[in-house]
Amino acid sequence: MGIKDLLRFLKPHIEPINIKKYAGKRVGIDAYSWLHKGAYSCSMELCLNLGGDKKTQFLSYFMHRINLLRFHKIIPVVVFDGGSIPCKAATENDRYRRRKTNRELAMNKLKEGDVNSASELFQRAVNITPAMAHQLIQVLRSENIEYVVAPYEADAQLAYLASLDSGKGGVVAVITEDSDLIAYSCPSIIFKMDRYGNGEELLLKKIFDSAAKKPSFKHFDKELFIGKFYIDS
Repeated sequence: MGIKDLLRFLKPHIEPINIKKYAGKRVGIDAYSWLHKGAYSCSMELCLNLGGDKKTQFLSYFMHRINLLRFHKIIPVVVFDGGSIPCKAATENDRYRRRKTNRELAMNKLKEGDVNSASELFQRAVNITPAMAHQLIQVLRSENIEYVVAPYEADAQLAYLASLDSGKGGVVAVITEDSDLIAYSCPSIIFKMDRYGNGEELLLKKIFDSAAKKPSFKHFDKELFIGKFYIDS
């Protein structure tokens, strides 16, 4: 997801952190980024629509991280994707074809008895469905966790929340795996957060303030910085 190679390009400006840094703050979460990661552990069960508890391991993955935030007194605000954007129909169709192809390859490997290869292919084939999002929403409701369903993609909604004061429902940072949040000029983004709360942080303000790091954006303003990546992508 996101702009190709953007995080690698900005790596000198990304710093390791632990999420406890945001204790007492409201933090936004890109729901589908954690749903995708959680689905990897039960991708075969989801693709084959098998019964049993393992099929819902994606919920355990998600709530483990929610509870980690709450342990550190962080207020999570979970944002879900809403409707599809018409201009991205071709991209969505391409993703659907790749998932379908990977599922067919996975089934062939399963018939051959190669479970390991099948599992890897099922991970590429798994799709986060509205039903899975609905299951998660029910759990969030039962735990009194704040959530929002965006009109379209979650990125824009998260960037909007990051522009608001906390008293008006805003968030001070966003947890995601999608570099598009950079193009939306989100001021504080945490990538690759693990089960212990360790992750990688990108602060937009520090990018503009740093002249020593390369690439340098010392003489950029926000509009020029964001425009560069829209043009390049």
